[in-house]
Amino acid sequence: MSGVIILAGGRGTRMGGVDKASIILAGERLIDRLLRQLPYDAPVAVVSPYHLGMPQVCEKPLFGGPAAGIAAGHAALAGAAESTTAILAVDAPDSPQMLPALEQALESSGADVAVATIDGIMQPLCALWRTEALTHALHEFGNPRNKSVMRLLGLAKNITVVEGTAAVRDIDTLDELRARRERRATQR
Repeated sequence: MSGVIILAGGRGTRMGGVDKASIILAGERLIDRLLRQLPYDAPVAVVSPYHLGMPQVCEKPLFGGPAAGIAAGHAALAGAAESTTAILAVDAPDSPQMLPALEQALESSGADVAVATIDGIMQPLCALWRTEALTHALHEFGNPRNKSVMRLLGLAKNITVVEGTAAVRDIDTLDELRARRERRATQR
């Protein structure tokens, strides 16, 4: 069974300090939108220091960065994520749509991790790891606080990439949120 780590705990500084998980898009919070789209009944670790009304964990100390969040989520899933572990970010609430393509790429390539790309740039927060490879990479990584997720990704022995769709695009600024809402309004 696959596990899912959802990173939902950044400071949201480019969004004026808002809790991104609680932002409303198309009538639902980003965290709820992401969870609803998970294609299978998998163990999930939501990593956030904000009260979201659901079971969650957080890195210690708080706000240690995405790599620290991945480590906290991985520890919470210990023994539950048997074969693969997906890493997704709450500010890309449609990213679960990429999981079937990531799973297919991981299986066919034999790589340690399958990563979505946008415009040729790897998106390590839309990735599917073999759980054993993620465990090994985190062990080699040491203290993850304030370390680059790309550095963690670099510890994978083999990486395969999958061209991402619009589902991978994240919402980092208020302008991006406004644009996403406007697109949704015109699609109705």
